[in-house]
Amino acid sequence: MPTIETCGSEAKRTEFTYRGNARDGITLEFESGDFDINSQTIAAVIDHFRGQTVRGGFSMTNPPLGGVGAFLQQQGGGLTPRHASFLCAALQHEGLVDCVLDGNAVVVTFNA
Repeated sequence: MPTIETCGSEAKRTEFTYRGNARDGITLEFESGDFDINSQTIAAVIDHFRGQTVRGGFSMTNPPLGGVGAFLQQQGGGLTPRHASFLCAALQHEGLVDCVLDGNAVVVTFNA
């Protein structure tokens, strides 16, 4: 169970622990309770953005269209753009994406 930080500026990063992996599904561990992101949803995110560099779009109030946050929210199941920040960090930890800052925005590059 790795403990890592979300992608973003140092002032906005959140430390969290997760279980699982992209292939089998990921469980995000929070003090308020665990949250599961199933393998089908993760595969949909990876397949949709494969080979692309896109905005993370983790804003809960105004996630940019075309970003990971908006896409994940559209998948339903109670997923929000904020969950995308945790998912992208876990995917980066697994070597499936790279996250960098562009000003205040997180940009995510999905490996081909």
